[in-house]
Amino acid sequence: MGNYFDDVTLTLTVPTGTGTAVDVSCDVTAATLTPDTPEEIRKRLCGQKTVTGTTTWVLELEYDQNWAEGEAGPPVVPIGLSLFLSENAGALADFTVEWPLEDTQATGVVRLKPGPFGGTAGEIAEASVSLGLDGEPVFAPIGTTTTTTGTGGPEGDETGETVGYEKKRAA
Repeated sequence: MGNYFDDVTLTLTVPTGTGTAVDVSCDVTAATLTPDTPEEIRKRLCGQKTVTGTTTWVLELEYDQNWAEGEAGPPVVPIGLSLFLSENAGALADFTVEWPLEDTQATGVVRLKPGPFGGTAGEIAEASVSLGLDGEPVFAPIGTTTTTTGTGGPEGDETGETVGYEKKRAA
């Protein structure tokens, strides 16, 4: 369809499955899920063959640094993304990226790590960070709930394998 990537919501939840979602959308200027599937051309005695490896995913974020602690409110002011990443470094977090113009969401689990601190004098302190996914993302219509198997990630998913999804929306 080719819609603009506008009015998108990005939430992070620590710990996975039980924490409270933190909306970091207002700090983020770009959020991109990028797959990487390694390929290698192998020359063998019987001829050439392309060997394909396992696809891994990264959630790449570009953002304006925000080290605010947030406030319980009212009004509720979420913690800044910079501080959130720093305080939760090494933890697994559920993420949801909702793109209303495409009626699509991407969900999954990322391992958090801190981003940079500081920048150029007289300019907005920008930052970027690449967060590796634990498994593959799930793409589905907004308002769906994923169903998984296992014992470690969303709803107890150790393998990250998605069995299916159920759409939960008001008619």
